[in-house]
Amino acid sequence: MVTQPATSPDSILLATAIRYGTQARLWRNKFLGLLPEINRRKLYEQRGFSSIFEFAFKTGGVSEEQVKTVIRTEESLYDKPQLHSLLVNGEVSINKMVRIHSIVTRENGSARNGAMRVLFRDRSLPVKPERRCS
Repeated sequence: MVTQPATSPDSILLATAIRYGTQARLWRNKFLGLLPEINRRKLYEQRGFSSIFEFAFKTGGVSEEQVKTVIRTEESLYDKPQLHSLLVNGEVSINKMVRIHSIVTRENGSARNGAMRVLFRDRSLPVKPERRCS
């Protein structure tokens, strides 16, 4: 743990920053996975927030568009329980789930679940779909 960043050795400072960044991504995924259920139960009202968007922005720094994407994607995954579980448990980011869920059908969802787990953990997965030149 870095107590004085200005006086810490470069290697310790860099390792700490990388660890914090990784942890931040993991917790953000978990936070986003909770939002659809919080919205369904309207739990944000108990804390004085007027909408799920205000709640997500003020507590997690999440944009309105990101909240809409999570809720829309989560609703479309009800017929794909394995993928739904990955999303709501925060095991994958919403960005990866959006790219993958459209190609997985109910029939091939369970067969591809193992392959999807590998893809989700693979950092080399392209951010944008590859375009083929014709």
